[in-house]
Amino acid sequence: MQNLVFDIQRFSIHDGPGIRTVVFFKGCNLECPWCQNPESMDFQPEIAFYPDKCIDSLECKEVCPENAIVINAGSRIDREVCTNCGLCVENCVSGALKLIGKEMSTNEVMEEILSDLDYYKSSGGGVTFSGGEPTLHIDFIHELLIRCKAYDIHTNIETNGYFSWEKFETILPWLDLIYFDIKIVDKSENKAILSGDSEKIISNIDRLLEVEAPVQFRLPLVPGYTTTTENLSDVVFLLKTKGIDKIHLLPYHNMGESKAERIGSSRKKLNASPFSAEEIQQLQYYFEKENIATQLYR
Repeated sequence: MQNLVFDIQRFSIHDGPGIRTVVFFKGCNLECPWCQNPESMDFQPEIAFYPDKCIDSLECKEVCPENAIVINAGSRIDREVCTNCGLCVENCVSGALKLIGKEMSTNEVMEEILSDLDYYKSSGGGVTFSGGEPTLHIDFIHELLIRCKAYDIHTNIETNGYFSWEKFETILPWLDLIYFDIKIVDKSENKAILSGDSEKIISNIDRLLEVEAPVQFRLPLVPGYTTTTENLSDVVFLLKTKGIDKIHLLPYHNMGESKAERIGSSRKKLNASPFSAEEIQQLQYYFEKENIATQLYR
């Protein structure tokens, strides 16, 4: 079995307990305008251009079968004709071109995961499946989970909650932890901004709570989107009515915008400034005065 993976990050300490390996799958079913991994959104491989590494050797232009390399353009690639074949990447001596997304087998991914088995055991770490939206690759992840459990590896998945319960239910027995993002609660706003369905997401929250799944909820703090007065009120109401007394807070940063430029993304920049330490404290207080504990991620 094979699937499209765009990164495997080792020695992570922010995606679950201990030292972890994070497997990032390509493709997402939401369109969050603040996405921190815009290179994960598309379901196909993409070529990223790093202009600071380019030495204008022109090998990339010579091998491109579509004549998609444009030397005097900041983006370097004519995305209208590029087929993402990767020949330019293979012939880029400076590493200025990189193919984002690689077909990998479960054997190849497990080899990467097992390379740090000793670190998992010593730190209480394990593997985390992320994306994109990893629940779009349930069958592939199911096989990996079963194999991870054969080595007693702690397992986590990071999800936007917009998944088929019938499919997700098949991997529940193999998960030690679930990070579940709550973003925009209002149904019309969720649809307009994220192209999602908050009712389906809330239904999945209910099902996870019913079966007492090991789920922890998170809220990205995005100016003008998730931290509006209306959405914060909706989030608090949702948490309290579901008996959820803790939320992880993930402050927005704008590093995703430079990533979007590298892949020639047409998405608009938010032009939003990250919250100050004082503003984040105020947001923490907003929840804590409602008796909802917060855990802050930097």
